Amino acid sequence: MKMSFMNLYKWSKIPALVLFVLVCNACVVTSGIKNTSAIVAPGANTKLYRTYNWYQPAPAATAAYDKGYKSTLHDHIIQGIEAELKKRGYTKVTDNPDVLVAYDVSVSVPLEKDKPENFEPGFGYSYAYMSGYRYSYNNPNLPGYRAVDLFKAGTLIIDFINPASNQLVWRGWTEGALANFNAGAGNVQQEVEEILNKL
Repeated sequence: MKMSFMNLYKWSKIPALVLFVLVCNACVVTSGIKNTSAIVAPGANTKLYRTYNWYQPAPAATAAYDKGYKSTLHDHIIQGIEAELKKRGYTKVTDNPDVLVAYDVSVSVPLEKDKPENFEPGFGYSYAYMSGYRYSYNNPNLPGYRAVDLFKAGTLIIDFINPASNQLVWRGWTEGALANFNAGAGNVQQEVEEILNKL
């Protein structure tokens, strides 16, 4: 059976069309991939940490909830971190912990609220701040360090702080992990586990 020139032309376009669909599909799939990373201070050995406590175990100020804030997310994050640290052999103690732990979730901030004069030194705007927490630690000399407000909205950040120096010694995060502030305990646990796997 002979194939006409037009039929041959039509069939020759199919491999190109299939390739185009595959490339587009790959772009759609990979664009949703979350990026989990961690940085550690020079000389810090996180493998030596065995005990921890929260950097600030109770809110320092009255909670100021913003649109989209759900207090259950705070509870899920705290519970998730504690469960994951326990699985890794950490013990929560009140006196002389090896390390202090804190968390943040970067949020989009209206310009009128994102002003330094709105905050005391060490304060800023993020999900944890909305629950009244605040941290005065940092470590600008940590390779790859950036302030919380420079992370993409929805980024979950877990920090380890040296209790003696009040310096950030380890930070792990997943960009866009919690864009939905209604995230349930299971989702939060999975995000926390992925971050702490970087320890």
